[in-house]
Amino acid sequence: MTSLPFLSFARVRAAMLALPLLAGGCATLPSSGPTAPEVIAASRPASRLPAILVELNTDTLSRINSVPEATGSLADLTAEGEIDRIGPGDVLQISVFEIGATLFAGPASAGAQPAAAGSALPPIVIARDGTINVPYAGRIDAAGQTVQSLSRSIESALIGYSAHAQVNVVVRENLANSVFVLGGVKTPGRIPLSLTREHVLDAIALAGGVVSAAQDMMVRVTRSGRSAEIGLDELLAGSPDDLVLLPGDRIELLRGLQSFTVFGASDKVSEIPFEMRRLTLAQAVARAGGPSDRQADASAVFVFRWAAPDTPTGALIPVIYRLNMLRPESYFVSQRFTMRNGDVIYIANARSNQATKLVQIINQLFSPFYGVRELTR
Repeated sequence: MTSLPFLSFARVRAAMLALPLLAGGCATLPSSGPTAPEVIAASRPASRLPAILVELNTDTLSRINSVPEATGSLADLTAEGEIDRIGPGDVLQISVFEIGATLFAGPASAGAQPAAAGSALPPIVIARDGTINVPYAGRIDAAGQTVQSLSRSIESALIGYSAHAQVNVVVRENLANSVFVLGGVKTPGRIPLSLTREHVLDAIALAGGVVSAAQDMMVRVTRSGRSAEIGLDELLAGSPDDLVLLPGDRIELLRGLQSFTVFGASDKVSEIPFEMRRLTLAQAVARAGGPSDRQADASAVFVFRWAAPDTPTGALIPVIYRLNMLRPESYFVSQRFTMRNGDVIYIANARSNQATKLVQIINQLFSPFYGVRELTR
Protein backbone atom coordinates (compact mmCIF):
# COMPACT_ATOMS: atom_id res chain seq x y z
CA MET A 1 0.00 0.00 0.00
CA THR A 2 1.35 3.43 -0.95
CA SER A 3 2.17 5.55 2.06
CA LEU A 4 0.42 8.86 2.55
CA PRO A 5 3.66 10.93 2.49
CA PHE A 6 4.64 9.32 -0.78
CA LEU A 7 1.18 10.02 -2.23
CA SER A 8 1.37 13.62 -1.10
CA PHE A 9 4.82 14.02 -2.59
CA ALA A 10 3.58 12.56 -5.88
CA ARG A 11 0.77 15.10 -6.04
CA VAL A 12 3.12 17.96 -5.30
CA ARG A 13 5.51 16.74 -7.97
CA ALA A 14 2.68 16.45 -10.51
CA ALA A 15 1.50 19.93 -9.67
CA MET A 16 4.99 21.35 -10.10
CA LEU A 17 5.35 19.64 -13.46
CA ALA A 18 1.98 21.08 -14.54
CA LEU A 19 2.93 24.67 -13.71
CA PRO A 20 4.78 25.38 -16.98
CA LEU A 21 1.87 23.98 -18.94
CA LEU A 22 -0.63 26.12 -17.05
CA ALA A 23 1.52 29.21 -17.42
CA GLY A 24 1.85 28.61 -21.13
CA GLY A 25 -1.90 28.21 -21.42
CA CYS A 26 -2.74 31.50 -19.72
CA ALA A 27 -4.10 32.84 -22.98
CA THR A 28 -6.62 30.02 -23.14
CA LEU A 29 -8.06 30.58 -19.66
CA PRO A 30 -11.76 31.53 -19.46
CA SER A 31 -12.38 35.23 -20.06
CA SER A 32 -15.40 37.50 -20.41
CA GLY A 33 -13.84 39.25 -23.39
CA PRO A 34 -10.69 40.65 -25.00
CA THR A 35 -8.02 42.70 -23.32
CA ALA A 36 -7.34 46.29 -24.34
CA PRO A 37 -4.54 45.39 -26.82
CA GLU A 38 -6.85 42.87 -28.47
CA VAL A 39 -9.59 45.47 -28.89
CA ILE A 40 -7.12 47.98 -30.30
CA ALA A 41 -5.94 45.34 -32.77
CA ALA A 42 -9.45 45.35 -34.26
CA SER A 43 -8.71 48.80 -35.71
CA ARG A 44 -5.79 47.56 -37.80
CA PRO A 45 -6.28 47.12 -41.56
CA ALA A 46 -5.54 43.39 -41.29
CA SER A 47 -8.60 42.88 -39.09
CA ARG A 48 -11.59 41.06 -40.60
CA LEU A 49 -13.81 44.04 -39.81
CA PRO A 50 -11.50 47.05 -39.50
CA ALA A 51 -12.96 49.59 -37.12
CA ILE A 52 -12.02 53.21 -36.53
CA LEU A 53 -10.51 53.71 -33.07
CA VAL A 54 -11.17 57.12 -31.53
CA GLU A 55 -9.70 58.25 -28.22
CA LEU A 56 -12.25 60.18 -26.17
CA ASN A 57 -10.81 63.53 -25.16
CA THR A 58 -11.70 67.21 -25.34
CA ASP A 59 -10.30 67.51 -28.87
CA THR A 60 -12.42 64.74 -30.40
CA LEU A 61 -15.61 65.24 -28.36
CA SER A 62 -17.21 68.05 -30.38
CA ARG A 63 -16.61 66.24 -33.66
CA ILE A 64 -18.08 63.00 -32.29
CA ASN A 65 -21.30 64.59 -31.04
CA SER A 66 -21.83 66.35 -34.37
CA VAL A 67 -21.98 63.08 -36.33
CA PRO A 68 -25.65 62.39 -37.22
CA GLU A 69 -27.58 59.36 -36.03
CA ALA A 70 -27.25 56.33 -38.28
CA THR A 71 -31.03 56.07 -38.65
CA GLY A 72 -31.30 59.40 -40.49
CA SER A 73 -34.19 61.80 -39.89
CA LEU A 74 -37.72 62.46 -41.09
CA ALA A 75 -36.46 65.57 -42.86
CA ASP A 76 -34.85 63.26 -45.43
CA LEU A 77 -38.37 62.51 -46.72
CA THR A 78 -39.25 66.15 -47.42
CA ALA A 79 -41.11 66.50 -50.73
CA GLU A 80 -43.55 68.81 -52.46
CA GLY A 81 -47.09 67.69 -53.15
CA GLU A 82 -50.73 68.70 -53.40
CA ILE A 83 -53.65 67.64 -51.23
CA ASP A 84 -56.59 69.05 -53.18
CA ARG A 85 -56.72 66.48 -55.98
CA ILE A 86 -59.66 64.09 -56.27
CA GLY A 87 -58.90 60.39 -56.50
CA PRO A 88 -60.51 56.94 -56.79
CA GLY A 89 -62.70 56.05 -53.83
CA ASP A 90 -63.62 59.63 -53.00
CA VAL A 91 -67.33 60.24 -52.46
CA LEU A 92 -68.63 63.40 -54.15
CA GLN A 93 -71.75 65.45 -53.54
CA ILE A 94 -72.69 67.23 -56.80
CA SER A 95 -75.32 69.96 -56.94
CA VAL A 96 -76.59 71.50 -60.20
CA PHE A 97 -78.17 74.96 -60.29
CA GLU A 98 -80.30 75.87 -63.32
CA ILE A 99 -82.49 78.75 -64.55
CA GLY A 100 -85.91 78.17 -66.12
CA ALA A 101 -86.61 74.69 -67.43
CA THR A 102 -84.49 72.26 -65.46
CA LEU A 103 -83.12 68.82 -66.13
CA PHE A 104 -82.81 67.76 -62.53
CA ALA A 105 -85.61 69.56 -60.60
CA GLY A 106 -88.62 68.92 -62.85
CA PRO A 107 -90.62 71.45 -64.94
CA ALA A 108 -91.20 74.96 -63.66
CA SER A 109 -94.76 76.10 -62.72
CA ALA A 110 -96.82 77.75 -65.46
CA GLY A 111 -96.55 81.51 -65.50
CA ALA A 112 -93.76 81.55 -62.98
CA GLN A 113 -90.78 83.78 -63.53
CA PRO A 114 -87.58 81.94 -64.41
CA ALA A 115 -85.69 81.34 -61.20
CA ALA A 116 -82.58 79.51 -60.22
CA ALA A 117 -83.23 76.02 -58.93
CA GLY A 118 -80.69 73.75 -57.31
CA SER A 119 -80.74 69.99 -57.35
CA ALA A 120 -78.48 67.70 -55.36
CA LEU A 121 -77.58 64.47 -57.10
CA PRO A 122 -77.13 61.25 -55.13
CA PRO A 123 -73.60 60.76 -53.78
CA ILE A 124 -71.20 59.60 -56.49
CA VAL A 125 -68.14 57.42 -55.85
CA ILE A 126 -65.15 57.90 -58.14
CA ALA A 127 -64.49 54.58 -59.86
CA ARG A 128 -61.17 52.75 -59.84
CA ASP A 129 -60.39 54.12 -63.30
CA GLY A 130 -60.88 57.66 -61.96
CA THR A 131 -64.16 58.44 -63.73
CA ILE A 132 -67.68 59.38 -62.63
CA ASN A 133 -70.98 59.09 -64.46
CA VAL A 134 -73.16 62.23 -64.33
CA PRO A 135 -76.70 62.16 -65.79
CA TYR A 136 -76.84 63.83 -69.23
CA ALA A 137 -73.15 64.76 -68.96
CA GLY A 138 -71.98 61.18 -69.36
CA ARG A 139 -68.68 59.74 -68.11
CA ILE A 140 -66.15 62.31 -66.98
CA ASP A 141 -62.52 61.88 -65.89
CA ALA A 142 -62.47 63.10 -62.30
CA ALA A 143 -59.25 61.70 -60.79
CA GLY A 144 -56.48 64.26 -60.58
CA GLN A 145 -58.83 67.23 -60.80
CA THR A 146 -59.70 69.74 -58.12
CA VAL A 147 -63.34 70.31 -57.16
CA GLN A 148 -63.25 73.60 -59.09
CA SER A 149 -61.93 72.09 -62.30
CA LEU A 150 -64.36 69.15 -62.05
CA SER A 151 -67.27 71.59 -61.64
CA ARG A 152 -66.24 73.32 -64.87
CA SER A 153 -65.89 69.98 -66.67
CA ILE A 154 -69.45 68.99 -65.71
CA GLU A 155 -70.81 72.41 -66.70
CA SER A 156 -69.19 72.10 -70.13
CA ALA A 157 -70.67 68.62 -70.58
CA LEU A 158 -74.19 69.94 -69.78
CA ILE A 159 -74.13 72.65 -72.46
CA GLY A 160 -76.98 71.97 -74.84
CA TYR A 161 -78.94 70.11 -72.17
CA SER A 162 -79.41 72.81 -69.54
CA ALA A 163 -79.52 76.58 -69.73
CA HIS A 164 -76.77 78.25 -67.76
CA ALA A 165 -76.16 75.28 -65.48
CA GLN A 166 -73.77 75.90 -62.64
CA VAL A 167 -72.27 72.98 -60.76
CA ASN A 168 -70.97 72.76 -57.21
CA VAL A 169 -68.82 69.77 -56.15
CA VAL A 170 -68.08 68.89 -52.53
CA VAL A 171 -65.93 65.98 -51.36
CA ARG A 172 -67.95 64.15 -48.70
CA GLU A 173 -65.44 61.37 -48.04
CA ASN A 174 -61.84 62.24 -48.78
CA LEU A 175 -59.95 58.98 -49.23
CA ALA A 176 -57.38 60.04 -51.80
CA ASN A 177 -56.06 62.89 -49.64
CA SER A 178 -55.57 61.06 -46.37
CA VAL A 179 -52.85 59.52 -44.24
CA PHE A 180 -52.73 56.49 -41.97
CA VAL A 181 -51.71 56.66 -38.31
CA LEU A 182 -50.92 53.24 -36.84
CA GLY A 183 -49.42 51.66 -33.76
CA GLY A 184 -49.27 53.16 -30.30
CA VAL A 185 -51.99 55.80 -30.59
CA LYS A 186 -55.42 55.83 -28.96
CA THR A 187 -57.46 55.85 -32.18
CA PRO A 188 -55.42 54.46 -35.10
CA GLY A 189 -56.85 54.77 -38.58
CA ARG A 190 -57.23 56.98 -41.62
CA ILE A 191 -57.06 60.76 -41.21
CA PRO A 192 -58.15 63.05 -44.07
CA LEU A 193 -55.93 66.00 -44.87
CA SER A 194 -57.24 69.53 -45.09
CA LEU A 195 -56.06 72.64 -46.86
CA THR A 196 -54.49 73.81 -43.60
CA ARG A 197 -51.69 71.27 -44.32
CA GLU A 198 -51.33 69.03 -41.30
CA HIS A 199 -47.91 68.01 -39.96
CA VAL A 200 -46.76 64.75 -38.38
CA LEU A 201 -47.47 65.93 -34.84
CA ASP A 202 -50.90 67.18 -35.93
CA ALA A 203 -51.82 63.72 -37.21
CA ILE A 204 -50.66 62.09 -33.98
CA ALA A 205 -52.82 64.51 -31.99
CA LEU A 206 -55.83 63.86 -34.26
CA ALA A 207 -55.34 60.14 -33.60
CA GLY A 208 -55.81 60.75 -29.89
CA GLY A 209 -52.17 60.97 -28.87
CA VAL A 210 -49.78 58.21 -27.86
CA VAL A 211 -50.43 55.51 -25.28
CA SER A 212 -46.93 55.44 -23.75
CA ALA A 213 -44.33 57.90 -22.54
CA ALA A 214 -42.77 59.94 -25.34
CA GLN A 215 -39.23 58.79 -24.55
CA ASP A 216 -40.32 55.19 -25.15
CA MET A 217 -41.86 55.82 -28.58
CA MET A 218 -40.38 55.97 -32.06
CA VAL A 219 -42.09 57.69 -35.00
CA ARG A 220 -41.68 56.00 -38.37
CA VAL A 221 -42.91 57.77 -41.49
CA THR A 222 -43.18 55.92 -44.80
CA ARG A 223 -43.51 57.97 -47.99
CA SER A 224 -43.29 56.66 -51.56
CA GLY A 225 -41.58 53.47 -50.40
CA ARG A 226 -38.98 55.23 -48.23
CA SER A 227 -38.98 55.21 -44.43
CA ALA A 228 -37.28 57.17 -41.68
CA GLU A 229 -37.51 57.11 -37.89
CA ILE A 230 -37.04 59.49 -35.01
CA GLY A 231 -37.71 59.41 -31.28
CA LEU A 232 -41.01 61.03 -30.42
CA ASP A 233 -39.36 63.08 -27.70
CA GLU A 234 -36.94 64.42 -30.33
CA LEU A 235 -39.68 65.45 -32.76
CA LEU A 236 -40.26 69.17 -32.21
CA ALA A 237 -43.18 71.14 -33.62
CA GLY A 238 -42.12 73.30 -36.54
CA SER A 239 -38.79 71.52 -36.99
CA PRO A 240 -37.75 70.07 -40.38
CA ASP A 241 -38.58 66.61 -39.02
CA ASP A 242 -42.20 67.64 -38.39
CA LEU A 243 -43.04 67.00 -42.03
CA VAL A 244 -45.93 68.53 -43.91
CA LEU A 245 -48.01 65.45 -44.71
CA LEU A 246 -48.83 64.27 -48.20
CA PRO A 247 -51.55 61.89 -49.40
CA GLY A 248 -50.64 58.26 -48.77
CA ASP A 249 -48.17 58.90 -45.94
CA ARG A 250 -48.08 56.24 -43.22
CA ILE A 251 -47.18 57.20 -39.66
CA GLU A 252 -46.35 54.40 -37.23
CA LEU A 253 -45.87 54.89 -33.51
CA LEU A 254 -43.60 52.10 -32.31
CA ARG A 255 -42.57 51.21 -28.83
CA GLY A 256 -38.87 51.80 -29.32
CA LEU A 257 -37.36 51.64 -25.87
CA GLN A 258 -33.83 52.97 -26.30
CA SER A 259 -31.16 50.92 -24.58
CA PHE A 260 -27.47 50.06 -24.46
CA THR A 261 -25.72 46.83 -23.55
CA VAL A 262 -22.80 46.20 -21.22
CA PHE A 263 -20.18 43.46 -21.52
CA GLY A 264 -16.83 42.66 -19.98
CA ALA A 265 -15.45 43.38 -16.54
CA SER A 266 -18.54 44.89 -14.95
CA ASP A 267 -20.86 43.54 -12.28
CA LYS A 268 -22.98 41.74 -14.87
CA VAL A 269 -23.76 41.57 -18.57
CA SER A 270 -27.03 43.43 -19.12
CA GLU A 271 -29.19 45.52 -21.41
CA ILE A 272 -30.08 48.82 -19.77
CA PRO A 273 -32.83 51.23 -20.94
CA PHE A 274 -32.12 54.93 -21.31
CA GLU A 275 -35.22 56.07 -19.34
CA MET A 276 -34.44 59.65 -20.29
CA ARG A 277 -34.14 61.78 -23.40
CA ARG A 278 -30.36 62.20 -23.24
CA LEU A 279 -27.99 59.75 -21.59
CA THR A 280 -24.27 60.40 -21.17
CA LEU A 281 -21.47 57.87 -21.04
CA ALA A 282 -20.85 58.74 -17.40
CA GLN A 283 -24.45 57.90 -16.53
CA ALA A 284 -24.35 54.72 -18.59
CA VAL A 285 -21.19 53.41 -16.90
CA ALA A 286 -22.64 54.23 -13.49
CA ARG A 287 -25.86 52.32 -14.28
CA ALA A 288 -23.76 49.35 -15.31
CA GLY A 289 -22.03 49.33 -11.93
CA GLY A 290 -18.75 50.74 -13.22
CA PRO A 291 -15.51 48.83 -13.85
CA SER A 292 -14.98 45.92 -11.48
CA ASP A 293 -12.13 46.53 -9.02
CA ARG A 294 -11.17 42.84 -9.18
CA GLN A 295 -10.85 42.32 -12.92
CA ALA A 296 -11.33 45.51 -14.97
CA ASP A 297 -8.80 47.60 -16.84
CA ALA A 298 -10.12 51.08 -16.01
CA SER A 299 -7.97 52.59 -18.75
CA ALA A 300 -9.88 50.62 -21.38
CA VAL A 301 -13.60 51.42 -21.38
CA PHE A 302 -14.83 51.07 -24.95
CA VAL A 303 -18.03 52.09 -26.75
CA PHE A 304 -18.82 50.14 -29.92
CA ARG A 305 -21.07 51.93 -32.40
CA TRP A 306 -22.20 51.76 -36.02
CA ALA A 307 -21.83 55.34 -37.23
CA ALA A 308 -22.98 57.11 -40.36
CA PRO A 309 -20.02 58.82 -42.07
CA ASP A 310 -20.25 62.06 -43.99
CA THR A 311 -19.91 60.35 -47.38
CA PRO A 312 -22.18 60.10 -50.45
CA THR A 313 -22.62 56.34 -49.98
CA GLY A 314 -23.87 56.69 -46.42
CA ALA A 315 -22.68 53.15 -45.58
CA LEU A 316 -22.39 52.53 -41.84
CA ILE A 317 -18.91 52.02 -40.45
CA PRO A 318 -17.82 50.39 -37.16
CA VAL A 319 -16.32 52.83 -34.67
CA ILE A 320 -14.71 52.07 -31.31
CA TYR A 321 -14.45 54.91 -28.78
CA ARG A 322 -11.96 54.49 -25.93
CA LEU A 323 -12.20 56.19 -22.55
CA ASN A 324 -9.27 56.06 -20.12
CA MET A 325 -10.89 56.35 -16.69
CA LEU A 326 -7.51 56.51 -14.98
CA ARG A 327 -7.21 60.10 -16.21
CA PRO A 328 -9.16 62.67 -14.17
CA GLU A 329 -10.19 64.65 -17.26
CA SER A 330 -11.97 61.59 -18.66
CA TYR A 331 -14.75 62.08 -16.12
CA PHE A 332 -15.52 65.47 -17.66
CA VAL A 333 -15.38 64.02 -21.15
CA SER A 334 -17.74 61.18 -20.22
CA GLN A 335 -20.34 63.75 -19.12
CA ARG A 336 -20.35 65.26 -22.61
CA PHE A 337 -20.36 62.05 -24.66
CA THR A 338 -23.95 61.26 -25.69
CA MET A 339 -25.00 57.63 -25.81
CA ARG A 340 -27.11 56.37 -28.71
CA ASN A 341 -29.61 53.60 -29.01
CA GLY A 342 -27.88 50.25 -29.54
CA ASP A 343 -24.46 51.31 -28.26
CA VAL A 344 -22.32 48.58 -26.68
CA ILE A 345 -20.11 49.37 -23.68
CA TYR A 346 -17.23 46.96 -23.16
CA ILE A 347 -14.98 47.20 -20.10
CA ALA A 348 -11.77 45.35 -20.90
CA ASN A 349 -10.25 42.77 -18.61
CA ALA A 350 -6.97 43.68 -16.96
CA ARG A 351 -4.02 41.65 -18.22
CA SER A 352 -3.19 40.69 -14.64
CA ASN A 353 -6.64 39.12 -14.40
CA GLN A 354 -5.40 36.06 -16.30
CA ALA A 355 -2.60 35.53 -13.79
CA THR A 356 -5.14 35.74 -10.97
CA LYS A 357 -7.23 33.03 -12.61
CA LEU A 358 -4.10 30.87 -12.97
CA VAL A 359 -3.38 31.18 -9.25
CA GLN A 360 -6.97 30.20 -8.48
CA ILE A 361 -6.62 27.07 -10.62
CA ILE A 362 -3.36 26.13 -8.86
CA ASN A 363 -5.05 26.62 -5.50
CA GLN A 364 -7.80 24.25 -6.56
CA LEU A 365 -5.15 21.72 -7.59
CA PHE A 366 -3.38 21.87 -4.23
CA SER A 367 -6.48 22.05 -2.03
CA PRO A 368 -6.97 18.23 -1.89
CA PHE A 369 -3.38 17.81 -0.68
CA TYR A 370 -3.84 20.34 2.11
CA GLY A 371 -7.16 18.78 3.07
CA VAL A 372 -5.67 15.29 3.37
CA ARG A 373 -2.72 16.60 5.35
CA GLU A 374 -5.00 18.32 7.85
CA LEU A 375 -7.10 15.18 8.29
CA THR A 376 -4.05 12.98 8.96
CA ARG A 377 -2.52 15.18 11.60
